[in-house]
Amino acid sequence: MAGQRIGILHPGQMGIVVAISAQNSGNEVLWTSESRSSATRERASQAGLHDAGTIAKLCELCPVIVSVCPPEFAEEIAEQVAQRAYQGTYVDANAIAPNRTRRIAHKLQEQGAQFVDGGIIGPPATTRNRTWLYLAGECAAGIAPYFSSGPIETEVLEGGIGRASALKMCFAAYSKGSIALAYAVLAAAEQLDVLPDLKRQWNRSGPSLPELEREISRAGPKAWRFVAEMREIAATFESAGLPPEFHQAAAEIFRRFPRDTR
Repeated sequence: MAGQRIGILHPGQMGIVVAISAQNSGNEVLWTSESRSSATRERASQAGLHDAGTIAKLCELCPVIVSVCPPEFAEEIAEQVAQRAYQGTYVDANAIAPNRTRRIAHKLQEQGAQFVDGGIIGPPATTRNRTWLYLAGECAAGIAPYFSSGPIETEVLEGGIGRASALKMCFAAYSKGSIALAYAVLAAAEQLDVLPDLKRQWNRSGPSLPELEREISRAGPKAWRFVAEMREIAATFESAGLPPEFHQAAAEIFRRFPRDTR
């Protein structure tokens, strides 16, 4: 399937990977420059995206819109689209709790839109087999071909809206939550003056210290982006009948994370 106009809200570091995948699959990708940063404008320009100017115009021009934004803004952006009585297919590919996804879906469907639940797992990669876009919902199978040529991989999940979001939340609960735990353990050991002893013991029988330190170092510059995601994971755990406090604490750890952890 090719030749569709697809809107991207917004072409950030991950959004641009989704946009390029849609372009590679033969689609025209539009974005909105209104209120966007110079870095986003440069990123969109380099990728050859077409500027629709405003969200209202994007809704008018694009039968498919994909939302890829920080989780704290997911509902606000969906509301802006819903206010235009959008009649196309809206793909929410944000790192948000399943209950929030279902709430957004209901709002858009009330206005006549079709909704696809999305979850992105992996880095903003430029090569295949590193990053996956999971899709769920009745319309998911019709959306997957728009990204078939990569670099992103797509997979349609059985089940209804909320399934892709739940998978994303569970994956990030460990992959990012474990980084927060490792950083907190090392910070506590340093404050308690046992850091060299802990490292020595870990080298004997613990986790791979070099790998932990690499993960923490890589997380440093982007840790601030994980704060809201940890809160979404906490809400997900609570909805599943599990204690939310671990990931609430992880959010606070990431909030305090130094940008440079080398």
